[in-house]
Amino acid sequence: RTVDLLSPKEQASEWLLGSAELDVGSWSGLDESGPDKLGVGLFFRLNPNDGTLRVVSIVPGSSAHKSGLIQLDDKLLNIDSESVFGWNLKTLRSRLHGPPGSHVTLDLERGDGVKRKTFRINAMRGSPQYIAYQDLYGPANASQLDNLVLQKREEQKFNSMVEKQLKVEQAKFAQVQDQRRLAEEQEAELKKELEHLTKELFEEEQKLKMCQDQIKSLKTKPKKSTGFFG
Repeated sequence: RTVDLLSPKEQASEWLLGSAELDVGSWSGLDESGPDKLGVGLFFRLNPNDGTLRVVSIVPGSSAHKSGLIQLDDKLLNIDSESVFGWNLKTLRSRLHGPPGSHVTLDLERGDGVKRKTFRINAMRGSPQYIAYQDLYGPANASQLDNLVLQKREEQKFNSMVEKQLKVEQAKFAQVQDQRRLAEEQEAELKKELEHLTKELFEEEQKLKMCQDQIKSLKTKPKKSTGFFG
């Protein structure tokens, strides 16, 4: 049996969407689809009690935000006329995301009882930058400009990672330098202590030699005569 191994990012995405999807709605940061597939600027939370998908965040400048119709806690009913009941966040993401410039129809509901109302929006997929470029320069130029922005953002992210790694290496180098300086100081102290002990040893050797010389001198010195010869 063949087992497909997931990348660390994919594993994190699977865990987030599987184990923590009831608590987290901002899962797009782990999206593997890349810049060629984007949403409409909405984040949802799955209600564990009734299984509904409700809006928890609206990205400023997105097509959802610019519509002026969607509010927080609105319940999503359908995507392109297909009911979302029973969907998890992963399924929602796969159906909501698509190529920048494409459209998706959302049916939403707000309120309860007599105040309940449903409404539909036709939202354009794309980042806030893409939507702004679309308004200013048209669809074709918007895609090119949006790709340039994404590329620049990736470059900035890479440069930031390099700078962080450089700071880590500089910190390690500084730590090694401190350790080296400490070792040199300890070596100097030990050398100084060795010189002191060597001097003391020399002095003790000189004292010992003097004692040995005195003992030798006493042994070789003639004895005084105490007898009387007549």
